[in-house]
Amino acid sequence: MSQDSRLHAGSRAKVMRIIWLVASLLVLFTAENLWIAPWLKNKLPHAPNLAPEGLSGLWFAALLAVTVFSILLIVAQVLVALDRGIPLRKRVGTGVATFAAVLLGVLWATVTVGSSSIPQSEQGNKGHSVTLTWKASKSPAKGYNVYRGTKSGGPYSRINPDLILGLSYKDRDVQSGATYYYVTRAVDADGRESVNSSEIVAVIP
Repeated sequence: MSQDSRLHAGSRAKVMRIIWLVASLLVLFTAENLWIAPWLKNKLPHAPNLAPEGLSGLWFAALLAVTVFSILLIVAQVLVALDRGIPLRKRVGTGVATFAAVLLGVLWATVTVGSSSIPQSEQGNKGHSVTLTWKASKSPAKGYNVYRGTKSGGPYSRINPDLILGLSYKDRDVQSGATYYYVTRAVDADGRESVNSSEIVAVIP
């Protein structure tokens, strides 16, 4: 075997290793976010969330990483598919791994983009109420509690007298010129609350 052939074979092996490594990383990350993290959250409600909150800064960073890895994976797979020097079974194997990893990456993006539990505020023209809406919890929830504070980061006080069964709440007890900070907590069937959602600020005119 000539030196050129050995180098070519070495390049093939590197590309194959890159495909398997990147595909494995994508599968592990998406599986953890889609299934493992929600399962752990259901079993241990007070445990920290291991998945980035939908539409958060960390989520956008993860989306960028998933996109870059997916593009790298697809380019590497095209190179492997066009190289007839690689056995067919290996090309098929990496092709299946690439397809599965990219498919899971797309599924992760579509599912988590709508999983944000961050409350959104909607203030009326008169500015005497704040309507909060949020996305459903990824973990099974019996209802939700809404907490309000006057300082960022709390302390917060619960403002709903009864468990909220829907995905919205109207806070009518607000003062003109005040600034309020809201968080929501999901409540499971056993009455256990989740950690606070991301904070939303409402400025009353």
